[in-house]
Amino acid sequence: MKGVLLLLGIIAVSVIMCGVIPFWLMPELGIAVALPVIMVPGEVVWEDFLGINGLTITNTLIGTLVADVLVLIFAFGAVRKLSEVPGRWQGLFEVLTDALYGLAKSTAGPNARKIFPLMATIFLFLLVANWVKLVPGAESVGLMHCAAEGINGYERNGIILKVDKAMDAGTRATAADYDACHHAEADEHAADEAADPGEGVEGEQSAIEPAGDGDAAVRDDLYAVTPFVRGAATDLNLTLGLGLIAVIAIQYFGVKSLGFGYFAKFVNIPALSNVAKKPMGIMDFVVGLLELVLEFAKVLSFGFRLFGNLFAGGVLLAVMAFLVAMLVPGIVYVLELFIGLIQAFVFAMLLLIFSSVAMQGHGEHEAEH
Repeated sequence: MKGVLLLLGIIAVSVIMCGVIPFWLMPELGIAVALPVIMVPGEVVWEDFLGINGLTITNTLIGTLVADVLVLIFAFGAVRKLSEVPGRWQGLFEVLTDALYGLAKSTAGPNARKIFPLMATIFLFLLVANWVKLVPGAESVGLMHCAAEGINGYERNGIILKVDKAMDAGTRATAADYDACHHAEADEHAADEAADPGEGVEGEQSAIEPAGDGDAAVRDDLYAVTPFVRGAATDLNLTLGLGLIAVIAIQYFGVKSLGFGYFAKFVNIPALSNVAKKPMGIMDFVVGLLELVLEFAKVLSFGFRLFGNLFAGGVLLAVMAFLVAMLVPGIVYVLELFIGLIQAFVFAMLLLIFSSVAMQGHGEHEAEH
């Protein structure tokens, strides 16, 4: 009987959360979930920021800065007042850094102390950046503006989009739609300025007339939202930049440990010099060139792996919220928390492993070292 009651409870909750609320209650209130604009590049939030021509602020840049600030607050807050009996912040910081250092030491051995600072920093930054995008309001609260040509838009209901049908993907805006919306907003702004009591009745009347001409257009204007904050790792610029930093760091660790002889594994001149005695030296030289190609490919490997997983996860979360709105997106949300942790860990571990390998000798250089 308990099993039957539990099953009926699950069915009831599922019907209410996955049926009644998203497909009846929310559309009746005009607050059904809109399909967000899915853009691969970071979306522009402010152009000519602070009046500086060409200075563009994107929502992924804001997400990056937010993650940076949170990591700094966490780190400085933990070490500001060190004590033998650590508090919560210091205790959490010590547990996290001890775990990361233990992992680095078991993987890189004596070289762990050199690699650990960069590895731990990138891990903490990516972890925070990946989780920031899951904070309620991120990737959903932003600037409402006229939908550009080719973008699906919705009518406006005050400060939110009006969505009165479940799974309504909106209406694709045309150039004419954008122009009409833009002119209507300009007329409304002019009317607001002229309505100032200091302008007098005559000026107020002249401004109301153009606003009246745009009333019909206002009802049909299509709007979209550009979020203020978007996940930093959903921007390919950031992930490729981190990949480039990681590969440069790998070369630095290799050269610092082995000297300029480190580059012999890419351009294996000693193998060619002994080709008369060892014909397979030609093969060693070719393999070295392939190693060089693979070293450049690591930038793409680092960048696209991180970008692909985080961007796809964000799209999945948005689409599930659009389709069901309640309950089911929570499952995807928990999955995204786990994926954000795993991707930060994988990136840091690859940096650790590649750096450790680069600091070890190869062939003749290993014997000399």
